[in-house]
Amino acid sequence: MHGLDIHPAAPGAADPEREIERLETLLAARKAELARLQDELREFKARYTHVVGGPLAELAELELAIRAAEEQRLGVEAGDGTAEELPAPDAPPAGATLRRLFWSVAKLFHPDHAADEREADRRHAIMAEASRAYREGDAESLNTLLGDEELQFYCASARGESDGEADAATRLFNLKEQLRTVEFGIKRIRQDSLYQIKLRAEEEAARGRDTLAETAERTRRQIAKARRRLEHLS
Repeated sequence: MHGLDIHPAAPGAADPEREIERLETLLAARKAELARLQDELREFKARYTHVVGGPLAELAELELAIRAAEEQRLGVEAGDGTAEELPAPDAPPAGATLRRLFWSVAKLFHPDHAADEREADRRHAIMAEASRAYREGDAESLNTLLGDEELQFYCASARGESDGEADAATRLFNLKEQLRTVEFGIKRIRQDSLYQIKLRAEEEAARGRDTLAETAERTRRQIAKARRRLEHLS
């Protein structure tokens, strides 16, 4: 993938209308790429959840049960009631964690905080991505939004410009801003850990390996061992 080429051409090399046409074509292509990446990630996430998600969740539950049984046994052997006095803390529900992340993003990027209409447009685009991540349980994307200082700077940049007539210069500026917003979306997807798993799975599939099925089978073997361990502790 080539980097975003939104820099103006050399003086006299192209007129503004030609540059506008070039950027409009580039914007359409980048929007199409973003939509394709979103669809690919959504499809892979559904497959990953179906094939691997269930076994991984079961293994996590068994490991928690083993940890609790081990703590209880240690407490009983010590005779000090530690297991009852110091129960293992409950992890916060996934939904609550997502809600906290989403509202943290909203505090930074909500359009109500915009200084002008142009900045509001930027913030709307970012909040649309945050809403998508919240709906799909994508905590990593929300964390990425929160930690992206470059995105925060970009969102607040170019404040205070007048809303004059949409002349060629203004149209050029707006097209470049839209391109940057789309680029941020593409960047976040390509950095997503699940997307990296997808890429590795595709590479192995080309060699005849189904890494998701192998992961699920490996997890089921771990589940069998964990069950035996839990029975031994009970």
